[in-house]
Amino acid sequence: MNDTDFRPRPDDGEIEIDLRQILAVLKKWYKLIIIMTLLCVLTAGLVSYFVLSPVYQSSTLLMVTQATDKLSTNITRTGDGLGDVVDMVNRTPVLTMTSYLGQLKSEALMQRVIEALDLEAEGYTPVGLAGSIEATIVKDSNLIEVKVSNTDPILASRIANTLSEQYLAMMTDKNQEQLSRSVTFLNKQKDNTDQQLSDAQQALEALQSQPRGVAVLDAEFTKKSEDLVNHDSRLQILQVEIQQTQAAVDRLQQELANTPNMISVQKWSDTTGTVAQAQEVNPLYVTIAQQLSEKQALLAEKQGESAGLQSLVSSMQNQLDSLQAELASKRLQQDNLQRDVDRLKLTSETLAQKGTETQIAKSIDLGDTSVMVISEANIPTSPVKPNKKLNMAIAMLLGLMFFTLLAFVLEYLDNTIKTPEDVTRELNLPVLGVIPQANTQNTQQHSYGG
Repeated sequence: MNDTDFRPRPDDGEIEIDLRQILAVLKKWYKLIIIMTLLCVLTAGLVSYFVLSPVYQSSTLLMVTQATDKLSTNITRTGDGLGDVVDMVNRTPVLTMTSYLGQLKSEALMQRVIEALDLEAEGYTPVGLAGSIEATIVKDSNLIEVKVSNTDPILASRIANTLSEQYLAMMTDKNQEQLSRSVTFLNKQKDNTDQQLSDAQQALEALQSQPRGVAVLDAEFTKKSEDLVNHDSRLQILQVEIQQTQAAVDRLQQELANTPNMISVQKWSDTTGTVAQAQEVNPLYVTIAQQLSEKQALLAEKQGESAGLQSLVSSMQNQLDSLQAELASKRLQQDNLQRDVDRLKLTSETLAQKGTETQIAKSIDLGDTSVMVISEANIPTSPVKPNKKLNMAIAMLLGLMFFTLLAFVLEYLDNTIKTPEDVTRELNLPVLGVIPQANTQNTQQHSYGG
């Protein structure tokens, strides 16, 4: 059996391969593998040295001073004041590092760089220029490294530095635009607030200038309340006196009922010269009756006064209820207007303060304070592409892999019979003889020796 044969047997359809067969195949095709691999290495070297243009890379380093780890639509407020609400409206957004990185390769920034360097004449487009720029975030830091690749080292350095300058300018323009909108918004809101404040103050003054204003009604209510308290106290005193007088009347009536109105007395008669019995009015009865009459008159007087006071107290209570309702209504109106005035004053002052702060913030370059250049790009002295040695090494590796595989494929596809072992294996027949290969030497020997 041929050691180089690893084709499947027709009886079992399995492939038997051992190390000797693999080495035999490599030995058989080693010239092809080596020659073609060297050809690949040579081709890669020629292309790397003479065909591919050298590419230079220039890098710059940016540092972001205002960045957040995660954007959030629900902004956490540190307080409940109006200033916090205004800050949420006119604040300059703090971007994430990913946002800064995305803006570095935006088409708007690329267009600014092309216009600044006048690269349109050389056929540069924003998409094409962005393809030659690589921006990455330095791990665990707020630094962004920008790399620009170009066949011209000077142009690569200019593009990198111009990119940094235009990026800072674009960030400044964006922040200035945001602050301008904030100033316009704050001024507009302040004008509206001032107008509302003027209307509220006029309404409050009109309410306070009414004939029956809150102050007048409050004084009247206080006076009537004091009078009502005095009359009510007098009424209570009268009720006590009426009870006392009624008790005295009852006692006198009882005494009068128990006292006879007439009494018998003995009188001496001058005419007859004897003592005679006579009926006379009982003076005690008269005294008690007189006292009872006085007490009843006093009781009637006090009852009349009490009825009058009760009527007056009831009338004054109704007046106080009506006055209190009117006072409460007008006081509520006044309090609401006063709260509106206070609120609008605070709003106007806050808007004025925030407007001033925004104007101050607008007067400085916020773009320069949020992003700054740490390291400017220098002109590269050596190209980064192509890596000739690496390209030739890759070509050698790929050539070895490909042509080694090709050798095994060719060996597998070779189904010709070359040796007696092939006959025995393929035809399952014994070999009776071998006809040697005809060549010049054995042909001459046969011709002259026969």
